[in-house]
Amino acid sequence: MYVILTSKPGEFRTETGPGLEPIERYEYWSAERCRAQFVIAHLEGNPKVRIIDEAPPPQLNLVPSKFLPKFETLVLARAELQQLADGGEAKLLRIESPVPEPVPEKLQVTFLTNGGKVVSAAAKSNLLRVSLREQGGIPFKCGGGLCGTCHCHIESGIEHTDAVKPKERKLLSAEELSQGHRLACQTFLHGDVSVSWVPLAQRTAANRTAT
Repeated sequence: MYVILTSKPGEFRTETGPGLEPIERYEYWSAERCRAQFVIAHLEGNPKVRIIDEAPPPQLNLVPSKFLPKFETLVLARAELQQLADGGEAKLLRIESPVPEPVPEKLQVTFLTNGGKVVSAAAKSNLLRVSLREQGGIPFKCGGGLCGTCHCHIESGIEHTDAVKPKERKLLSAEELSQGHRLACQTFLHGDVSVSWVPLAQRTAANRTAT
């Protein structure tokens, strides 16, 4: 499924993002001015479209993609755009340069148990994967939410994590979840967080004592 994203220089711009893969870019010229810009994008799922009003003060609007006209094929989307240039002196020009992808927003993860190590990561990163890539130190075994080894505590920034998963509810109590405990392998980030955990050696010793 394809959609056409429209921008008008100086008025508003429509941005691509997750679920909206840019395929082709066009400019609509009339009276020697670029009146509009179009991007044919491949639609996946039901993302919200970012439309930014450029007239001061700039304002962000999130529009559900269900309100956009949709086209079954790329050919049909092109035909819809071409109608704009039929007749008169208006021109629809395809821009051959690739449409720039949005730069992922960066966030910071502080691994408190690892001496307060601070690393950067892209938004929507998985916490355990960040730890593995940056040697953050969160213990793990399965990496699939089955063993609970990556049980950690979000000390700050719990509001910057995604929703608790069913696998976490099986291994963590309701009280733990309410206090910010998560499984790192199931947790995705959209802002800065600080995380701590009980080292695996201490857990093993504690389990031996309990038995």
